[in-house]
Amino acid sequence: MNRRLFLGGFLPAPLWSAAPIRLSRADGLPEYVDPKQYRATVLLFVAGQCPVSGAYRDRILALIRYFEAKPVRVLLINANDDETAADAARLARESGFPIPVFKDWRNTVASRFGASTTPEAVVLDAEGTPQYQGAIDNSSNPARVKVEAVKTAVEELLAGRAVTVKSIRAFGCAIKKVT
Repeated sequence: MNRRLFLGGFLPAPLWSAAPIRLSRADGLPEYVDPKQYRATVLLFVAGQCPVSGAYRDRILALIRYFEAKPVRVLLINANDDETAADAARLARESGFPIPVFKDWRNTVASRFGASTTPEAVVLDAEGTPQYQGAIDNSSNPARVKVEAVKTAVEELLAGRAVTVKSIRAFGCAIKKVT
């Protein structure tokens, strides 16, 4: 019998969802984030070389500020293989982000959660299970935003409710994968 098929029927979520997330700081040292320490964790994949990611700078800043006093961890992640840790640190500094932009070497976090675009968000519950994945909101034009998907998903998790919008197709630049 195939062990994966056998165990798959009994496991409520993928085994990897419970594992801490390993990222690299600008100084090259690893940082481990355990989603179980927060009511929600927001992974925001960003890139210095993507104009769409850059256009979301103010909305990303607003999300960071909105969640700073709540039991939510926001992680800015650069998974592009052609950008360095120094590029990620420069992105944080030049964008005015009050939190670091972590480097995702070899696209391990992006691959783990199926992220392929910048900007793209993944919202995890307290168990580390993805509850939302996709665009930060539903329009590249801030004046036309009708659905603040990430904000709504996190608010629903904080209120103990099920996330109603599970995905909105992310739009932007493809994450440059390791070849």
